[in-house]
Formats: sequence, C-alpha cells, structure tokens
Amino acid sequence: MQNHLVISAIAPNRPGIANEITSLVTKCGCNILESKMKSMGDTFSLILMAAGEWNSIAKLEHTLPSKASSMQMTTMMQRTEIQQPKPELPYRVKIFSLDNPGITQEITHFFTDNGINIQEMSCNTYPAQHTGAMVGATKLTVSIPTSLQVSKIREKFRLFCDKTNLDGEMKPIGQD
Repeated sequence: MQNHLVISAIAPNRPGIANEITSLVTKCGCNILESKMKSMGDTFSLILMAAGEWNSIAKLEHTLPSKASSMQMTTMMQRTEIQQPKPELPYRVKIFSLDNPGITQEITHFFTDNGINIQEMSCNTYPAQHTGAMVGATKLTVSIPTSLQVSKIREKFRLFCDKTNLDGEMKPIGQD
C-alpha cells in the first residue's frame, strides 16, 4: 500500500537545488507524483507529493529536516491520502486585468461563494507592452460540482468579470 507525503519548502535560489531535493526523495525510496517548483525573486519554492511504502515515507520524513537545514531551507510536511474522484466538471479559467490590490481575493471569493473548489491557481504580474501599466494574469483550474448548472455558473462568472472590469474566460478542460 502506498503512503503519500506532501512537502512544501522555500530556500535561497541557486543552481542545483531542485536536483538536491529530487535526489533526496529518490534516495529515500519514494516517487514524486506531482510537483511545482518556481523561483520567486531570489527565493526557490516548491511543493511536491511523494509516494512510497510506509518505511520509505518515514525515512524521508526523518531525513528531510537535517538536509533542509544544511540547504538553508524551510520545510513543512504532511501525510495525505489520494482522494477518490468526485462527480465534478473540470474547467480552466483565465483572467486578465490591471493589477489591483485585492483582485486575487475577489476572484477566489467568487468561486467560494458559488461552491466551486479551486484545484490550482497561478498569478503573475507584468508591465503592459505599450503603456507600462502593471497587468495581472490569473489562471485557475476549478472543479464544478455536477449538482450545479454550468450555464448559470458561466453567466455569473461573466457578470462578475463585467462588474470587476476583468477580461475572463471559462472553458471545459480539453477545449482550452
């Protein structure tokens, strides 16, 4: 039976840090099922889910703190279980707007208010090509429960975008 461990970490960014972490997971006898790694400023961040037999996961839980300390890395770990699929429809959401404080909270609030789970979200800002104004780009993967009427959710999303001056689209995954 597979056991699962989610690891979240941040450290000073430098070449080879991703390899050190993935090597440690492998040396402990675990497999990386999912991972996201990103440089943000001069900081490296990651979240990953490792799988393995109970003794391999325990070895990783025991080994990681001392290795992380030597890498000037802050880590958190938590055991997890793989969830059984639910009757939900996966949608990809893309939103562009002028960057305003609080816009990410408004977006997450919209989905929470409508009973929609956010599976994944990424936000980036960049200067607009011609004006230099800061633009925000938000991409989400959401799961719409099959108990909700998709056409009503899409209409609510359109109205939300109009009200908050966002350029947004919501499409079923596979049509994006």
